[in-house]
Amino acid sequence: MANFASPTLDPTAMKRTFADALHCLQCQSTLGVEIVDEDVREVRTGQLVCTECSASYRITNGIPDFIDPEDRVLADEVAGWIRLAGPLGDHLIPTMTALPHYPNGPWPLVAPDFFQIFDAFDFAGKNVVDLGAGRTWSTRFLVGLGKPANAVAVDIMTEKYLGLETADIFFGQDGTFFERLRADGHRLPLVDGWADVVFSCAAIHHSSDLDRLFAEVHRILRPGGLLLFVSEPSKRESITARKPDNEETAVGINENIYALAEYQRALAGAGFRAKRLVPRSLAYR
Repeated sequence: MANFASPTLDPTAMKRTFADALHCLQCQSTLGVEIVDEDVREVRTGQLVCTECSASYRITNGIPDFIDPEDRVLADEVAGWIRLAGPLGDHLIPTMTALPHYPNGPWPLVAPDFFQIFDAFDFAGKNVVDLGAGRTWSTRFLVGLGKPANAVAVDIMTEKYLGLETADIFFGQDGTFFERLRADGHRLPLVDGWADVVFSCAAIHHSSDLDRLFAEVHRILRPGGLLLFVSEPSKRESITARKPDNEETAVGINENIYALAEYQRALAGAGFRAKRLVPRSLAYR
């Protein structure tokens, strides 16, 4: 269990005022909050309603949902993740609270790269977006170690032990809090210039349109803001194939492997100046 200092939780400073950081995806107007159920941390059930076009976005288990229900590509990806995950339940709590420390797959390389960011970057007092946060273990540490003013975990998955609802485990254990948004990274409900930092760990490669993704990230960053992403797969530029043939793609999950030059071109096109930090995990390979 992480040892984080417990902040004083003020419900008026959480979900209600966080609506000011959001806009309607249909007309970009402001959103109002309609509350059905609220606890000491946040609005748990209700909806966000556009003040102009009346579009609404439901809030379930503290998570506003901005996903287009007609988007079959995203729906298929969500279904694929659930199918691949197998049985979900409380037996997974020890695994969730140990992340990113896990013995299988890429995790032994992810952990050192992730914790390296706290040596190189300052998150204190900033507005931080964790893009593709999944189970929100990364947002947990961004809040507990980075001490941002506000943090938001964004993902298309909500299922507990697989997606954003996993945050409730960390809230209970750590006494910390961060917002969660169910949203497409290519179409974020955050207002222009809200974020000081957009962070992503092993999630950018799930985009099939880097130009659009980085342009949207650039929009929500303040001038001079930082996009920081780690633990992405890469390939030689001479290799033309981008879609891997693996168990994820077999169930409809969107996987891509980009060359470093492809990342660099898309970043430059969106207005970013790219820098590289040598990953600590190189020492483990």
